[in-house]
Amino acid sequence: MAPNESHKSYVSATTILPEITTQGIILAIVLGMLLTAANVYLGLYVGMTVSASIPAAVISMAVLRSLVKANISKGTNILENNWVQTAVSSGESLAAGVIFTLPALLVMNQTSNGEVGWAEFPYLKTVIIALVGGTIGVLFSISLRRIFIVKEELPYPEGVACAEVLVAGEKGGSQVMPIFIGIAFGALYKLFSSLMVTVDNSVKQVSIGLWEHGWQSFYTLGGKLNESAAYAKTKTTFYLGAELSPALLGVGYIVGPAIASFVFFGGLLGAIVIMPIASALLNPTDAFIEQITSAAMNGEVINYGDYANHINGRRRMVGVGTMLVGGLYTLVIMRESLIKGITEMIEATKSTVSTREGKIRTDEDLPAKSIAIASAAMAIPMFFMVWIISGLLLPAILSLIIIFTAGFLFAAVAGYMAGIVGSSNNPLSGVTIIVVILTATTFALLNSLVYGGEHTQDLQVAVIGVAAFVACAGAISGDNLQDLKTGYILGATPWRQQIGQIVGVAAGALVIPLVLNLLSDQILNGDLEAPQAFLMASITNGILGGGMDWSMVFMGSGIAFCLVALRHPESYINILICAYALFLIGGYLEGAIPAFLFSGSLLIAATQGWIKEKGGLNISIMAVAVGMYLSLKMTIPIFIGGMIKMYIDGRFDKPLRITRPELYKKGEEELLAQEKEKLHGPGILFASGLIAGEAIMGIGLAGMAVSGIYLGMTDDPSIYPGLLAFTFGAIIMATFSLRQTKEDGFGKIEEWSFSEDIQEAEMIENTPKKKTGKKSKKKQ
Repeated sequence: MAPNESHKSYVSATTILPEITTQGIILAIVLGMLLTAANVYLGLYVGMTVSASIPAAVISMAVLRSLVKANISKGTNILENNWVQTAVSSGESLAAGVIFTLPALLVMNQTSNGEVGWAEFPYLKTVIIALVGGTIGVLFSISLRRIFIVKEELPYPEGVACAEVLVAGEKGGSQVMPIFIGIAFGALYKLFSSLMVTVDNSVKQVSIGLWEHGWQSFYTLGGKLNESAAYAKTKTTFYLGAELSPALLGVGYIVGPAIASFVFFGGLLGAIVIMPIASALLNPTDAFIEQITSAAMNGEVINYGDYANHINGRRRMVGVGTMLVGGLYTLVIMRESLIKGITEMIEATKSTVSTREGKIRTDEDLPAKSIAIASAAMAIPMFFMVWIISGLLLPAILSLIIIFTAGFLFAAVAGYMAGIVGSSNNPLSGVTIIVVILTATTFALLNSLVYGGEHTQDLQVAVIGVAAFVACAGAISGDNLQDLKTGYILGATPWRQQIGQIVGVAAGALVIPLVLNLLSDQILNGDLEAPQAFLMASITNGILGGGMDWSMVFMGSGIAFCLVALRHPESYINILICAYALFLIGGYLEGAIPAFLFSGSLLIAATQGWIKEKGGLNISIMAVAVGMYLSLKMTIPIFIGGMIKMYIDGRFDKPLRITRPELYKKGEEELLAQEKEKLHGPGILFASGLIAGEAIMGIGLAGMAVSGIYLGMTDDPSIYPGLLAFTFGAIIMATFSLRQTKEDGFGKIEEWSFSEDIQEAEMIENTPKKKTGKKSKKKQ
């Protein structure tokens, strides 16, 4: 496949610039480890990860230029910065594949009292799974570059945005300040907020603890649950709370008002609808009630903590059911795109275009022979790893078939979808769910037919291992193609970027198990929700072990079908009939058909009423499901961040109508949204800094707790100082984007300049450059 002859990169194909440098490798490894650790924390905290490409590009430019100014480095250039962000973002993406799967083994271990799973994350095993899975993702994605980027010219929105940031930085754009201020603010907020741990039956304050970072409580119609927890009064339990987290505020700003609103809606639904239903389903004869206290039937106060954990657990299982249907639905509605991606992947493997012979510099991939040898070599550690963690030979052999088949298809799916909707919106959870279901079903049959049902626990561990390999491959594939798109625009050398991606995977794989072990206690005690890991553990246990709370899962599935009906109002009646059937099945399994049908009928009636009054709604089912699984308090700061972005969007309108009136013509809505997203750049960088700063400090505090270091200054901090600090952070975030409206030329189009200087591509050096005297020519 010949290169696209009409394409003109920022740096020409005939220009040779140093891309892989010693200073770049060191910076990529250090920065990659930091941002990978931050994304591990964020993913476990709220079930979402964010792209590190733009923050990495901005930080790389700042650091490398500082080295030049300090005469430590001879120079830097745009392609070196691009190589650094490519390597860094690979490690960050790897974090998603690992944290969505491997912590399930920790959850299994806790719920089975140590009989299944891992009590901690074995360093070498975790590194091998992450490294091998990530490397396979890089190798699988290489053959997709020409198909998706050169031939199909898919947009890859995050890749384009990153290229624009690097070009702006090359021209002297000042973008560094917001992200570093955000890192400092997020880290200091976490340091000064309260973080308690229990050591030898005594509570210790790990952080300085000047303020409380949130509040939560369970209520009934009779007041706070812990003040009136007689059994008769628990029937009306609901939940209220709010987390004051700058990181979650930043997440809301980055994902925008729509997703933030859907997540908040899911949290609200769980707190004031699902939880009262779960509490109303309790009966005096429940084993749970008898286990808590023999006095429950006499109206005496029950154990508040155990009761809250019980109904919280049932609420989460409703979220699991909604996530399950949401993930499958996402794959169904994207089926044409997914099939196309898979077809293109197969087409790419039949060709021999992945060679460097006779190719121009900007079209050179790693050699096809090397890719084939490396892919085959990866089968060896995969086989032995599944064999070691399960102790069974036959499942290890089957795992190779599943991993290579599913990983190959998943890479195509992730790569194509990243080109359409971006890496941050890729349906990673949905495809991983499919892998877990298929693998668990296969192993359940194997256990029944071959092992006589004697190896259920071993096979549960094997399922998660397989899912982890595939999830890592898919997560890396989508991100890599975003970076290769950036390189395609800038004029980078593909094979050098691909080396950078493998370096980034290796750096991320080395740090991930360390962070997971530091945070393992917070995962188990619920401080870190880890929603996807809980979901994978529940599905695996439900299929192989039969321990899933199926009645709540069917309730969640019924709610998901109500959400599907909102997306398809033209056929909502048939969809709502399916929802009603799912509520009926859940009621039968619970032994409470009237209660389930009554609750389901109310939800179905509300859905039908909305459709008749306002029509359909393009709602994100997975976003709502994540909100239902998370507690309400976690969704509130995300919602606030989204609302701030919506407010700033409105403030952009007045100046844009003056400078870019063509954006407000009919049919230009998508272009207007894209231009506004660019204008949010400084605010998004600050938001990224908030996430990184809070995450890094959170990991540091976890390390201090393990080491027995406690900084606490107060035993009973107030929430009000934290509220003031949180509000101040929100104001700063808004200000960074709003201050652009006061600059001259706000919103105007800036074209790239392709002068002799750029085509010869001098490095940014610490000595003055000679002028060529030639005028720049605008790109036509």
